[in-house]
Amino acid sequence: MNEPMIKKSYKAIPVGQLRVDPKLDAQRIFQPTWANKLAKIWDPGVLLAATVSQRPDGNYYLIDGQHSTKVALDLEGPDFLRDCMVYENLDSEMEAKLFLSANRDRKPVKPFDNFRVAITAKDPLATRVQEEVQACGLEVSSGTSVNRVGAVQALMAIGAKREGLVTRVLRTAEQAWGRDATSWDNIMLRGLGVVIQQNWDRIDDARLVRTLRKMPVGLWKTKALHALPSGGGSSSRATPLAGHIVTLYNGRLGPDKMLSLGGTA
Repeated sequence: MNEPMIKKSYKAIPVGQLRVDPKLDAQRIFQPTWANKLAKIWDPGVLLAATVSQRPDGNYYLIDGQHSTKVALDLEGPDFLRDCMVYENLDSEMEAKLFLSANRDRKPVKPFDNFRVAITAKDPLATRVQEEVQACGLEVSSGTSVNRVGAVQALMAIGAKREGLVTRVLRTAEQAWGRDATSWDNIMLRGLGVVIQQNWDRIDDARLVRTLRKMPVGLWKTKALHALPSGGGSSSRATPLAGHIVTLYNGRLGPDKMLSLGGTA
């Protein structure tokens, strides 16, 4: 007996009708953090089509697009129409293969390439970050050198905290260690961003520069790495690094002039 032929078509389907099958292990792993990030940059005008399996009972099950569909449901309501590539007559094995293909076969986009596209799209945050970097006589780049900052993810994370923070962090780093490629280190910039952002009006910039000069960037990073049993990523290592900076800065200061940290990188 021949198996039914797989059919494909485009349909606009209300997001309230798009389901998730808990039998698919990969689909069961819903990530609220990623959904929250999508919600912050939500733009229905640039929402790509979801991949859907229409099963024999007529119901639609998501193969790809679970998180963005949940955001659409929360922000737009169940009647919001989402474009979908709909497959019919798939068995469970083909559904799983399509899910793996949708996630495995995507080539990761490098942070700088994302940044360049964001500039072309006139993204407000990327545009402001670029302007703040250029205000220091530097350029955002795919690699780090004397006049180029390759720590794109750090710059974007810092820029998202508050306006003017990128410029202040870069100028502090330059005053502490000079205009050198090592001054634009990802972890170092993140750590500085935490300290300055959380003590914006309280910090003495000159004292901060003197504090930073007590150790080269490499030693600051080593201390941050040793503070985490597993080593951690750039963001997690920036947190103990910020703590080291504040501790050294606060030496011999009265309580009214000490810096504090109330959050993470």
